[in-house]
Amino acid sequence: MTNHILREGNPEEAGMDPARVQRLRELAAGWVACGDSPSLVVLVARRGVVVLHEAFGVLRHDDTAPTLLQDSIFPVASCSKVITAAAVMCLVEDGLIGLNRPFIDYLREWDVPGVEWLDEARVADLLCHTSGIDDVKLQPWFQAALDGSREIPPPAHGQDTTVNKMIHLAAGAPLACRPGKGMIYSSIGYHLLGDIVRRVSGQPFWQFVRSRVFEPLGMGDSNFVFSPALRERRVYRAPGAPGTETGIWFRGMDSPEYDAADTGGSGVTSTAGDLAIFMQMLLNRGSYGGRRVLSPASVATMTRNQVDTTIPWIAPRFNPAPGEAAQIEVKGGGYGYGLFIFGEGDRFPYNGALSSLSAFGHIGYGGTCVWADPVSEVAGVYLSVSPRMHRGAAIRNSDLFQNAVHAAVVD
Repeated sequence: MTNHILREGNPEEAGMDPARVQRLRELAAGWVACGDSPSLVVLVARRGVVVLHEAFGVLRHDDTAPTLLQDSIFPVASCSKVITAAAVMCLVEDGLIGLNRPFIDYLREWDVPGVEWLDEARVADLLCHTSGIDDVKLQPWFQAALDGSREIPPPAHGQDTTVNKMIHLAAGAPLACRPGKGMIYSSIGYHLLGDIVRRVSGQPFWQFVRSRVFEPLGMGDSNFVFSPALRERRVYRAPGAPGTETGIWFRGMDSPEYDAADTGGSGVTSTAGDLAIFMQMLLNRGSYGGRRVLSPASVATMTRNQVDTTIPWIAPRFNPAPGEAAQIEVKGGGYGYGLFIFGEGDRFPYNGALSSLSAFGHIGYGGTCVWADPVSEVAGVYLSVSPRMHRGAAIRNSDLFQNAVHAAVVD
């Protein structure tokens, strides 16, 4: 496959139908006009040709006229996980992290006697959510520890304060299931991965990612710790919108605490252009613009399904309605390292259905999505602000957008 560098062009150059690309533009504008999102930036590229990169709506919720720009900066929430996974793979390639080694080899605070199966949970299990760590069931454990008198040591040099608290408060907590016997989506697992990168590399997590991923790729607007110098370009959502909730750890994704947090599960702020470069790097099997970030072997490992399709797949339900379960079981679908795999049997509701079985990507709470398809050579970014919840999830139209993108490919 040819290594592409993103450049602007027309749909015909990319083998896409101009009328259908115009349809994409109309869909995005319509979703903003009807209130599905106040802020939406979309980018579509095929074979390196950017056929659509436009912004619709407002930068801040109280703006009275369109102010959003192509390079506006969004908190991308769980889309951060693929970048954290890439950072882990950099250290795997360096011979410093073993994917099949118990993760407690790198996180000694969790090596607590009496916790069943803990030594079976590998670094790879953290990457594909099969470690047995259950964020929802850990919340009462965290709250009880916070309400008690447990002493928490100060963070180590370069360690995020919140991650330090999570690690010490959760030490000794039981796993929800034996590792490898269930896929339980866990942001805490990715926060642990970020701290493992910090420990092994000897650098703050954000600094390692910047030096090994963001700077080589030219992703100058991407950060794990948000830079105040970029504040005028950052999207801010209305009070009460998904992502503004106050939780145990943060006051919402627009809060100063969130911006300062160096967390592997959710911390990235970025632009559509930067994220498209990252996804194109994966399509290029690890390199972009003459700079290699990952080996082809690492990209192949990240982008193939790592989860046994016979085991339960359990995801959190955000802000469940009274009487609803806090989790939902999804039948089918797969996950690599930091990526959903849109493979055979996929029933994940936010993946498009017209991509190939090799397509991969991720969504983020609050309305973000990135994906790529090595068969059709498409890379896409959908950055939105969700104004409300629907059936336990932030409303989004990224799956509809993906399908319309793939329908526009005509050769």
